Amino acid sequence: MYLLGALKSIARNKVRNVIFVLVLTAIVAAATTALTIRSTASSAIADYRAQGESQARIVRDVAASRARYNIPHGTPVTPAVILPPEQVVAFAQSEYLYRYEITTMMFGGSNDIEAIGEAALLETAHLAPLPDIEIMPKFRVLGGVWDEFETGERVLFDGRMPQIAGEAMISQELAELNGFVIGDIITVTAYSRMQNEDVPLLVPVTLTISGIFYDNTEIEVPAGFAITIETNPQLNRKNEILTTADTLLDSAAGHPDSRAFRVITLSPVYYLRTPAHLPYFEAELREKGLDDLFLLYTSETAFNATVEPLEGLRSVLFTFVIVVLVLGAIILVILSSISIRKRKYEIGTLLAGGIKKGKVARSSIYEIVVLTAICLGLGIAAGTMVAQPVADNLLRQQVEIAESAAHPVPVGPDEFMRRLVMGPMNAPEGERLSEINVSLDVEVVIQITAIALLLAFIAGTIALVNIVRYEPGAPA
Repeated sequence: MYLLGALKSIARNKVRNVIFVLVLTAIVAAATTALTIRSTASSAIADYRAQGESQARIVRDVAASRARYNIPHGTPVTPAVILPPEQVVAFAQSEYLYRYEITTMMFGGSNDIEAIGEAALLETAHLAPLPDIEIMPKFRVLGGVWDEFETGERVLFDGRMPQIAGEAMISQELAELNGFVIGDIITVTAYSRMQNEDVPLLVPVTLTISGIFYDNTEIEVPAGFAITIETNPQLNRKNEILTTADTLLDSAAGHPDSRAFRVITLSPVYYLRTPAHLPYFEAELREKGLDDLFLLYTSETAFNATVEPLEGLRSVLFTFVIVVLVLGAIILVILSSISIRKRKYEIGTLLAGGIKKGKVARSSIYEIVVLTAICLGLGIAAGTMVAQPVADNLLRQQVEIAESAAHPVPVGPDEFMRRLVMGPMNAPEGERLSEINVSLDVEVVIQITAIALLLAFIAGTIALVNIVRYEPGAPA
């Protein structure tokens, strides 16, 4: 009965109610857009944090190595202490992990393969090619390193990616320089000679070219560093040869010299069941024999750089929601007061006819509830439709702000040498997230409903107070 009366009242006061619906719908739509984007950003941040903090990596502490063996700065640190494969596998047998991955790396040379920049090096250094030039470490052979293909910095140009041990990919430039094609067999030899060793260690790795890739990676050599891309082919990432992790391990395992694993650098990644397990896992590794020359870390820098725009976006939207609610409440209070004043004749007639103030107030409340329900449906639909384009635009602005305010920390010689020894020169430092897929969830719908009801309660309270205080014949 009261609902029917409320519908009739809405129909009688079309103009005022249309204004009320437009204002409240706009508020609900704006809040829906903001809260939906904010909720998605928060979820993405939580996911990236859990993913980043759950990946534990073992890396060489170059500074500790220099201190232990008195190695001067700017000089490559020869891995006197290595991570044996059996130890890496033993580390993975832990209750704190749910899986692990291993990548491998080896410096190698060849008398039959010319590296990009090699001719310029020989000319600049006034060196003549030597018969045993294969001991010169011109190439970096990487096993199981495919990250750049996922980011688009490297693209398969011809053939296919390595699928079994013994297959490899080379860059388009390296292939053209040496005239290599798919199916060619190449041999890269690692060379190592420690102090007080009369016989050098030579570990040949035979590879079949299965694919050729286009390379668009870049590295930045620290200012003042003695080694440059032009004077050392090892720094040119187009000289990298990509293969499977097992290829290098099998080559070392099949070598007659027990020192063969010394030329292979292993980079394991352990995936923790929860980030809280990191200190316990590290303590377990020390107990299993992890040398102090190695560190266990998670990349906090990469995480911060990735989610920085999302953090900014979330902060902006929180402020926006507060402003919308405050302004919306003020506008609705004003509209409700004006509406009651303009309906004083209608209210006076009802009261004079013997209808109690409580029934009149209840009818007004029902009217506001019906209008709120209409605004809630329209606002959520409208807010959901514009949430994605608004999110794309706001996130793009936050990325631009983050990049303009960024002050990159220069990579020092020790960190540069660690990356040179341990893996790809552009070691992951975090790429700012430039897009998110916005979606409306149940939690946001509940929040929007609560906001709409709160605003309706404020408007209804104003109407209720005015009706209760109203006396027929008295000025409104």
